[in-house]
Amino acid sequence: MQRKRPGQSNRTVEIFGVNPVLEALRANRRAIHEITIADGVRDARLRELIELARVHRVPVHHAPRINLDRITGHARHQGVMARIAAAHYSEVEDLLNSVTADAGTEEQALFVVLDGIEDPQNLGAVLRTAECAGVDGVFIPERRAAGLTESVARASAGALEHVPVARATNLSRLIDQMKERNVWVVGTAADARLNYTDWDWTRASAIVMGSEGVGLHRLVREHCDELVKIPVFGRIESLNVSVATGIVLYEAVRQRSLAPKESRARETAPL
Repeated sequence: MQRKRPGQSNRTVEIFGVNPVLEALRANRRAIHEITIADGVRDARLRELIELARVHRVPVHHAPRINLDRITGHARHQGVMARIAAAHYSEVEDLLNSVTADAGTEEQALFVVLDGIEDPQNLGAVLRTAECAGVDGVFIPERRAAGLTESVARASAGALEHVPVARATNLSRLIDQMKERNVWVVGTAADARLNYTDWDWTRASAIVMGSEGVGLHRLVREHCDELVKIPVFGRIESLNVSVATGIVLYEAVRQRSLAPKESRARETAPL
């Protein structure tokens, strides 16, 4: 059985589904106490899962599927469940320092700041997209926002095991800390003057996404260096926050993949 890692709480949670459990094993960031596989499960990924469990010395048990149904409340567990240490948060200062220490080099920071996302499904979907886009870290508020729950872990399809997430007491102060480290902070708003494609995402950047139905809070909006918008042409006024985050992130990915490395260094500090 794995030992408790520094910074982890003693609280354990159940995660289920082949991908979430497999990614937890691959990342090896959280202590996994045991894995339960339902009798008769057939999945090609189970071979890797069982081998990784053996390598990390995690006990694997088999049980009737009805047992997993009962524990998970008949959720779609795919016949796999793990009892694992509760997800822990990175420290704001540690995450900023670890990523921005080399600011001005060709590898520019890319952060996501979520201003009060309350739906766990949306938070999980954002984390999944952030991981796929190579984001360095995600910041969420301590209050009035979804935290790193089991629902978020499931919705992230395992991305929670790989993306550092930090909770900030005050997002306006967080934005100031980013500016001090030469990171451009760009909020999204329907009434912004710039399209999201008009911003130079090759620079060290933090994308700030507003909450469902409310958008950016006034102080957060005022602290941003710039605001950008995603054009909407239909009758619905706005996109789902996880979809909007994906659109902006992959514009950043596109620009960075095309930009010459020598042009990626930041030329001026944010205001």
